[in-house]
Amino acid sequence: DEHGADIQLMNEIAHLKILSLPYSSPNRSLTRRQLEVLQWVGDGKTTQDIALLMGLTAPTVEKHLRLARESLSVETTAQAVLKAAFANQMFVMDQ
Repeated sequence: DEHGADIQLMNEIAHLKILSLPYSSPNRSLTRRQLEVLQWVGDGKTTQDIALLMGLTAPTVEKHLRLARESLSVETTAQAVLKAAFANQMFVMDQ
């Protein structure tokens, strides 16, 4: 009882720190193209817009989105964007 509030605070801080770590499962890593397509979707671009920007066909963009959804184990592209963003995979500068 005496240290309960302190333990709760440390637990919440550890939880937030763990959430901020990059997603690094080797079985679920996204390719550079998949990330790029997801980033464009996150910026509000349509499949046609992305195809023009990346010099691809719309079916190729859809393929990258499908593979990204499969890699992230989600059903929708919106979920894929959200999951990749929360996992710190999107909008990361190359080093």
